[in-house]
Amino acid sequence: MNGKGLLKDIRVIAVVILVLAALVAIYVYPTPAPDAGVNGNLRYGLDLVGGSWLQLRLEGTVVGIDAPVSESEVVNFLEEELNADVVYYRGEDVAVYEIRKIISKSDLSDVLQKIDGSIAKKPDGTDFFEEGVTKETRDETRRIIEIKLNLLGLADTNIRTVGNNFILVDLAGVDIGTAKRIVGEPGKFEIRIQTNGIGGEVEKGQRLEEIENITAHVVYGSEGIDSKSVGAVPVRRDENSPWGAAFTLQEAGAVALRDAALKYGATDNPTDHELTMLLDEVVIYSAPLSPELAQDLKEKPAYGLRAETGLEKEGFERAKELIIHLKAGVLPVNVEIIGSGEIPAYLGAKFKEGSAIAGLLALLSVTLVVFLRYREKTIVLPMFFTLLSEVIAILGFAAVIHWQLDLPSIAGIIAVIGTGVDQLVIITDEVISGGRSSTRMYHKRISFAFGIIFVSATTTIVAMLALALMALGTLQGFAIVTIVGLLIGIFITRPAYGRMIEEIL
Repeated sequence: MNGKGLLKDIRVIAVVILVLAALVAIYVYPTPAPDAGVNGNLRYGLDLVGGSWLQLRLEGTVVGIDAPVSESEVVNFLEEELNADVVYYRGEDVAVYEIRKIISKSDLSDVLQKIDGSIAKKPDGTDFFEEGVTKETRDETRRIIEIKLNLLGLADTNIRTVGNNFILVDLAGVDIGTAKRIVGEPGKFEIRIQTNGIGGEVEKGQRLEEIENITAHVVYGSEGIDSKSVGAVPVRRDENSPWGAAFTLQEAGAVALRDAALKYGATDNPTDHELTMLLDEVVIYSAPLSPELAQDLKEKPAYGLRAETGLEKEGFERAKELIIHLKAGVLPVNVEIIGSGEIPAYLGAKFKEGSAIAGLLALLSVTLVVFLRYREKTIVLPMFFTLLSEVIAILGFAAVIHWQLDLPSIAGIIAVIGTGVDQLVIITDEVISGGRSSTRMYHKRISFAFGIIFVSATTTIVAMLALALMALGTLQGFAIVTIVGLLIGIFITRPAYGRMIEEIL
């Protein structure tokens, strides 16, 4: 087969397509920001661009309780005695309660004595008492933080959970003071009403300054909405009705809404006087009053409301998101910032430059070593471009899934280059050691080489999976990049290299 035949080989074509697809993902689609430059759609963690990191502890206690009263009575009793939210979860053998504050075991035992209750025992005989929160509460807290950050346009964020009571937040490009304010404080929820223009002018995602001239303030969430009344799940009248989020206005909120609706004409023309909700001065919902509600407001304040978000799955998901917003961004449990830090932007830029140089030097160094080993440029060049295509493919993968590249990720790319050249050397040595021979014998030697490569790659992937699944902070980046690089290598680039070596030798 000649060189033209090599270009028609499916294995070589697969590598070319992979590299082109990666370049498209990085530089073409979606269209990069105007100032992206050589970075394209690649995203970087705070250690490469600067920013802040926070370590949050979720304050709570999960306890099993034995008591001679019903679960609802236990919940009401503890909420009154401890001045904290309490949630009941049905355990396998015992009633489990999540107390959304930290309390010592001795203090809780003293409180439970008032209802002849006690802390339950686990099957191993130890007390069913743990500091922390349930997985459901942890995930809800993480989701609220993510939504708040996304609303503020902070796309370069990374939120990880460790155990059931710790959350790690990376905010690239955000100073430490702003990071603490955004994550550690409740959001500012506001209801406004459209005063001018036509319906549809106020859109989700707009900022307050964009709509301030055509809307008027009605009430802030902390004053007008009973956050405890917000429904936990989306609701609808029947199967053909739109989904919505149900909530109840307090007296001040109900009166303020009625006064504003009458003043600005929403009761007579609801279509052009939409009710708008904002969180941290960003529009999260805007829609006209229903005809029934507009008519009711002419006579008296309305307390129970439902903000409709649309039909089918999209409407359901929007309603779930709005439920969180209606709680004014309030986290289900208090969070304590137990650790924080900041990397200045200039230092992050230095790290990025150093990482790029390190990656390039690694690629050139292994190429030089291979050249000294074989003294044959017809072998070195295919090996170099094979490794380069793997690096481009990894970067393309990162762009597609919006993975933040950080220092551990760069270390993973360098590790892929190292393991990659080892495997390419195995293929090359197996081919060269047998000298020129028949196609059948060549394929036999290649199969032997790939047997070694698959075993080596499998053991490495298994080890990296442990790191990736254990969520050990930034080590995830190293593990995931290494796994992706190895999979690309053994299934795409290594077979193509083996075909090129066959053509060369």
